[in-house]
Amino acid sequence: MGAIGSPGISLPHIWCFFMILLPLCAFGENCHKVTLPVPSEIIHSGFLIGKVDLHRCLNSYDYLAKSNNPKFEVFEDGSIYAKRKISLSDTKKISFAILLLDFSTMMKKKIQIKVVAKPETSKQRYTRGLLRRTKRRWQPMPASVMENSPGPFPALVQQIQSDTQVNYTILYSISGAGVDQPPVGLFYIESHTGNIFITRAVNREEIPLYTLMCYASTADGYSPETPLRFTVKVEDMNDNAPLFTEESFCMEILEHSNRGAIVGRVNATDLDEPNSLHTLLRYSLISQIPASPIMFAVDPNYGIITTTSNNLDREVADNYVLLIEVRDMGGRFASCLSSTGTVLITVTDINDYAPTFTQQSYQTEVNENESGMIILRIPVIDKDLSNSSNWRAKYSITQGNEKGYFNITTDPVTNEGLLSVVKGINYEEVQKILIQVGVTNEVSLITPSGTKTSGLSTVPVTVIVKNVDEGPEFQPAVKIIHVRENQTIGTVIGDFKAIDPETNSGNGIIYSLQDSLSWVSIDQTSGQLTTIKVLDYESNEAPNHQHNVTVYGVDQSGKTGTGTLVIIVDDVNDNMPFVPRDGSNICNTGRSYSVIEAADPDGTPYSAPFKFSLDPSVSNQWRIVQTDGKSIRLEPVTDMAIGTYDVPLHIVDQQGHGTTQILKITKCICADGINCSSSRSDKMVSLGGLAILLMVLSALLVAALLCALLACACGSGAGKDKIGFPDDAAQQNLIVTNTEAPGADVMDQNFKVPVHISDANVVGTAPTRSGVFGQGGQSFSESGGQQFTQSKITKQMTRGPSRFGTMGMGHSMQDPNRLTYSEWQTFMNSHIGDKLYMCGQDEEHHKGEDYVLQYNYEGKGSVAGSIGCCSELRGEEERLDFLNQLEPKFRTLAEVCAKK
Repeated sequence: MGAIGSPGISLPHIWCFFMILLPLCAFGENCHKVTLPVPSEIIHSGFLIGKVDLHRCLNSYDYLAKSNNPKFEVFEDGSIYAKRKISLSDTKKISFAILLLDFSTMMKKKIQIKVVAKPETSKQRYTRGLLRRTKRRWQPMPASVMENSPGPFPALVQQIQSDTQVNYTILYSISGAGVDQPPVGLFYIESHTGNIFITRAVNREEIPLYTLMCYASTADGYSPETPLRFTVKVEDMNDNAPLFTEESFCMEILEHSNRGAIVGRVNATDLDEPNSLHTLLRYSLISQIPASPIMFAVDPNYGIITTTSNNLDREVADNYVLLIEVRDMGGRFASCLSSTGTVLITVTDINDYAPTFTQQSYQTEVNENESGMIILRIPVIDKDLSNSSNWRAKYSITQGNEKGYFNITTDPVTNEGLLSVVKGINYEEVQKILIQVGVTNEVSLITPSGTKTSGLSTVPVTVIVKNVDEGPEFQPAVKIIHVRENQTIGTVIGDFKAIDPETNSGNGIIYSLQDSLSWVSIDQTSGQLTTIKVLDYESNEAPNHQHNVTVYGVDQSGKTGTGTLVIIVDDVNDNMPFVPRDGSNICNTGRSYSVIEAADPDGTPYSAPFKFSLDPSVSNQWRIVQTDGKSIRLEPVTDMAIGTYDVPLHIVDQQGHGTTQILKITKCICADGINCSSSRSDKMVSLGGLAILLMVLSALLVAALLCALLACACGSGAGKDKIGFPDDAAQQNLIVTNTEAPGADVMDQNFKVPVHISDANVVGTAPTRSGVFGQGGQSFSESGGQQFTQSKITKQMTRGPSRFGTMGMGHSMQDPNRLTYSEWQTFMNSHIGDKLYMCGQDEEHHKGEDYVLQYNYEGKGSVAGSIGCCSELRGEEERLDFLNQLEPKFRTLAEVCAKK
């Protein structure tokens, strides 16, 4: 309280003065009397009896409270605790007074307190609505034991008695926790006396209350009483010190916070009985690191830590360590228990320090025309937290950089300002530049009064420009020259000169250029430009009719300067407008006009829009409808016959430059109403490829059919008795090669094989008209003198009935004239040997197996018949009616073949 902390007055002095005055004077005014009921006649030490509103009695917070009875303790908030064990069993009540002293007015008051035990409530029993006296039942008072009692044990707890023991010999017993349930054996009862004993010390923090069931019965097991619930309370002893909930509390507070700002709260717990004096905790600040000045305080009741000053400065001390003590029993008794805890308080940063430059001014140098380099590092000092937004600097050039020569950035590591030159400076124009550099933080500066400001600091910087011998400079650096097209080679189009900035003269400079299109050349000494090529505006050589040439100038010291020459080709009206497509059409039905579009390679203003006009000779036949600046619609005036007409059309550009062009306009029949229908010749031309392909395929198909017919006719027309070898020249005959992939050499006239020649007009079997021939058309016979007939050879080669024999008879026939196996062997051994010998004598020396393939003999009179050239035509598809529909040319060919 404020008066207690006044200079020259201490708490012991006040208490002494207060106690001296008590016997001498009575308190002036009594406040209301207060009655506080307690639940039992026994009040244990540390028990909270009640709470009285002391402020209402004095109407002040600056007072001192004291009990006139040493058995009770009164706290500032009006709480009243028992300082020792008190029994109300005799008087059922006890009275005392609270003495109050108001320090501001020195007024004294007192409050009368009466502590009474709560009266026992008895239940009224009614029987059928009539009040009758009932016999008192056994009901012992609740008992209590002190925890951690030193003994001696066993100790008497309570005695239970039943009124029925007057009539019966009663035996008592108990059960429950502490008897036959854990902790077993803690209590026992004397069966004849009803005395309940405890055998050892107990701990309230483990079990605060024991509930026992008591029984009264006779020796024979009769129970005249109902079981009794008996409770034993363990009275608390202050045997547990309060403990903080955390080993170390961590808190934060902004620097320069106001006095009384809440930093955080500490909290402690006590395992003793709640709401008793043993768990009434009080907090206090023991020490602070750094020790001075004291910046924090702790609320004794709630443990709230607050600031005691608004001078917290992170730059002075950024961390504080507080040692906090907590005590139980309100901290007023010598027997109270305590513990300590630590609080770590971090003072967080605000931007309360502006960055400042380490020097009053700076000076640096730069070579002329140099750029892209750092020329100065400017350090600053900032006491705020490093690498935070309160510390990071932002630089700017506030004055002197109107031409944009410089730029300044921040080094993210060192926080320095990096001044760089981004645009070359010409020494001949300026030799010294004075700029002003400013710096602020990323966030606003907070002043001691709490307002925000930019906190800008500035410093002057002088930049000295150093002269450097540099190359010639073209003036201007980019020069544009317009050149008319079609000028002769050697035309002077201008000059491009440079000067030496050191001498401000162009003397002694040698010129050269780089021209990728070879348009111009330059005089080495004068810089005069001449054309070396005829330039054409209509050429696509240069995009947009523009070409860039790089020109070099070298002074006497060897320094080189460059300039850019831009040559733009200007157009002249050297082209006349014309119609690219001089032919067009109109339709007899459909589109009745022709669209005519003109073009001119020249550019504006020597081209479109064009003017169109007709020759007077055709103006009465045609008319012009202008659609846009480049095209017209040409329409006939009257109905005209189908045909092609010549229409003279005069076209001029904007300058009146033009010519007359003869257009061919065709009037035709348009199937689609737009384009002329194609003529017969056109159809033939357009369909010629497809027609030719169809014709070739048809010819091949017909030739294959004729070959099949001729081969089958030859097989069926052979005589039965004549065996011979016809000439195998390729005249009206089908050559049987029996090869799988014959080459061109198969047609060699020396390679003779037996063939079957038959009359094309004969259907069915017919005698042959051939004999046996050797090479050169001579008769051929076997060495044995036996001569083979043509029919036998043919039948052996075809191995089956002829095609025409099958068609004539309507069924398959077995040829009785087929060769036997011995006849076949005799013929083949000599014939194939000769053929193989001849095959081996050709120029390419082919093997014999490439030409002749041997087939196994199937036997005479095979039911399956022979596989001939026409065997694929057998079956239901054997009809030859399609031969009657052959085209005229192939029918003539068939007739010629049939006659032979």
